[in-house]
Order: sequence, then C-alpha cells, then structure tokens
Amino acid sequence: MNLLVDVIIQIWDFTLIVAPWLMLGFLFSGLIHAFVGEKFIRQHLGAGGFSSVWKATVFGIPLPICSCGVIPLAAGLRNDGASKAATMSFLVSTPTTGIDSIFVTYAFLGTVFAIVRPLSALVGGLLVGTLISVLVKEKMDKRDFKSVSIHAHPFKDRLKDGFSYGFGVLPEDIGKTIFWGILIGGVLSALLPQDVSQIYLSNPAIAYPLMLAISIPLYVCAIASVPVAAAMLAKGLVPGAALTFLIAGTATNAVTIAFVAKKFGKKVLIIYLASIISLALISGILLDFLMSGVVIKDILFKGREIPYSVKLISTFLFVGLVIKSFLKAKGEKMREAKYTFHVPDMNCKHCQSAVEKALKGIPGIQDVEVSLSERLVKVTGNVNEKSIREELEKAGFAAAKTG
Repeated sequence: MNLLVDVIIQIWDFTLIVAPWLMLGFLFSGLIHAFVGEKFIRQHLGAGGFSSVWKATVFGIPLPICSCGVIPLAAGLRNDGASKAATMSFLVSTPTTGIDSIFVTYAFLGTVFAIVRPLSALVGGLLVGTLISVLVKEKMDKRDFKSVSIHAHPFKDRLKDGFSYGFGVLPEDIGKTIFWGILIGGVLSALLPQDVSQIYLSNPAIAYPLMLAISIPLYVCAIASVPVAAAMLAKGLVPGAALTFLIAGTATNAVTIAFVAKKFGKKVLIIYLASIISLALISGILLDFLMSGVVIKDILFKGREIPYSVKLISTFLFVGLVIKSFLKAKGEKMREAKYTFHVPDMNCKHCQSAVEKALKGIPGIQDVEVSLSERLVKVTGNVNEKSIREELEKAGFAAAKTG
C-alpha cells in the first residue's frame, strides 16, 4: 500500500511540474504552426547543397512534431522535390526537440539540458545532412520541386488557427504519450531502488550501452522522454547517458529506420544511424565532462519553483485536454466504405492529415475517413486498390487491406 501511495504521489508531482510548461509550449507551438507553417517550410527545401540542409535543420528544431508525425511530412518534402540530404536533416532535427519539449526539459532537467538538447538537434541535423550530401550522389532538378503558394490570411484567423492547433490538435496528438511518459517516470521514481540504480546507472560502461539499446528501436516522444530521464537521473544515472537517451530515443525508432531504408536506401540508413549513435555518445561524454562536480539533484525539477496555484490550474487544464482527446477517440464511429485499410504506422494527427491529403488527391475519390484509434482508413469512390496503396506509400505509410 505504501508503494502504491508513493507511485501516486510521484505521478501527481511530475504532472504538477510539467503542466505549466506544457501549456506554454502548446501556445508557442500553435503560433509557430499558424504564422510559419508547413507550406513555408516546403518552399525553402527544394534546392540541393548545404543551404537546404541548414534550412531544413533550423526549420525543424522548433516544430512540435513527434517521431511518427515527422515521417509523412518528410515523405511529402521528398515527394515535392527536397533533396535526400535536406529531408534527412529535417527528419533528424524535428523530432529530437521542439519549442514545447524545450520548456518541459527546463522544468524537469534544468537550464543546461534545455540548452544542450536543441544544440544537439542542430548538430545532428547538420551532421546527417552534410554527410549524405557529400557521400551520396544525387542529381537535383529544381523543376521537380512543386512550389506551394502561401495564401494571406487575416491576423485574427491565424491567431484562431494557432489556438485551435495548440490546444486542440496537439493535445489529441501527444497527450496520451505525455501521460504515459509521466506515468513511467513516476513509477521509476517511486520503485527504482536507490542503491541498485546508483551501482549500475552511475557506471558509464553500463549506462551508455543500456540507454542506446533501449532508445534506438523504441518510439520515444520528445516530451514524454523527459520525465523518464529525470527519474533515472534522480536515481543516479550519469547525465551524459541521460542525454544519450534523449537524443537517440527521439531521433530513431523502428518505424523511422524502416522508412529511411525503404525511401532512401541502405547507404543513407547507415549514415543516419552511425551519425545519431556517434552524436549521442559524444554529446553525452562531453556533457559528463562539463558537469563534473555538479550536484545533479540541484539542477532537477526547476518546475517546482512555479507558484502552486499556477501548477494546479495548469494541471487541471492539461488533464481536461487529455480526457477530451480520450473521449473524442472513443466517440469515433466509421461508416461503411468500398475499401478499408489498416495503417499501423499512423499514430498522430500529422499522420492523419498526411493520409487524408494524399488520398483525396486521387481522381475518383469520393470520401476518405480515418480512425487514429483503430489505425484504419476507409475509402469510397471510383478508384482501384493499387492507386490507394501507391499514394499511401508515397506519403510514407504501409497499408494492409482489411475490407
């Protein structure tokens, strides 16, 4: 019973810490979405060379897009004519950090991690893009890039769209993942024995390989990974290994690895994985050197310094948004359709948007309905199955027909 109470207390404490920074992150993310947007990004990544790599990396850093959501966006960039180097730079820098995860990183891990994390995303994107640009020959034709016109919208409409995205789409997209991150972090904080964890997690020879083995194949959201890292740091994990987990866990996962292999080939895949592993290890070792002598507990949980009333209100808002997303997902009822496809890699609102956009562009399509909770896509219209599969693959998704 005492252990259960400890777990609940830790989960509540973690939620109080993260909620105000999440609200702030949702706000800024929504504004970036409304006033910058995907169309603007696509227009600047059509040329080859280092300039496109630099732009792709910088554009990707502040965007609040997770590891699964970046796949269809990267596929769209590539299909629109972006170079392999630019697309891979974007694929690395975007999920590694974001304006929302920077706020949350500061709340849990302090100033140093909040600065180092986006820097690692910058270096990672530039490293992968530059190596691919140099080592992988690619003939670029600027005419292949489909320029996307940007329509002017009134300020009020953009602001409304930003709030709708920040406090509507984003919580539906990542709310559940954040919840699981807080839950895992709270459980680890309450149950992980201090003496055992200090023996193993404080040993770099054990901690670094362990963090890489855990993080590379698994999907870890940029925000949800933070409470987990904070819990392990509090129990004795060396700071560099925590950074290794944050970098490799968000920049790689089994789905992204499969996507890169299919879309760009084995050579690009090897460069991508070798670069991320090297970056994660070198960054971690440098961080350990810089933070030698620093008392880790003194830098953790900066979010506790916020007034309790602000944390409590933010927590209720966050929990309300998550509950709303759960209820909305449960209320989804799909109609009968000519074709039904199971799309296992469709995990977020960005994925849904990419699927809908890809399929609605097929001549003869009458209706497209997507259920994220069931990973199902239903299509009605005078169209054949092959065309649907081809468009889904171009958008970065594999699909199995179920009906």
